[in-house]
Amino acid sequence: MKRKTTHQYFVFNVEDGPKVINETLNTYGDEGWTLATMITIAGGEKIVAWMYQVEEIETPDGKKSKATKIASLWSGDE
Repeated sequence: MKRKTTHQYFVFNVEDGPKVINETLNTYGDEGWTLATMITIAGGEKIVAWMYQVEEIETPDGKKSKATKIASLWSGDE
């Protein structure tokens, strides 16, 4: 099984308040994203939040795939 990690970031205006930040982070958290870090930029006027998401990707089993293919060829179902 392989893992795929995806990253993204958001830039928030400090004057929008914490409610906007919390709502965005909660929405993405519900979709499986995790907050990695936050920093301030532009003299403290903006906050950048980095998030990541890890997905498990199943790698195909060559022997099982071949057996399934052969079984379907000889099963008589079309």
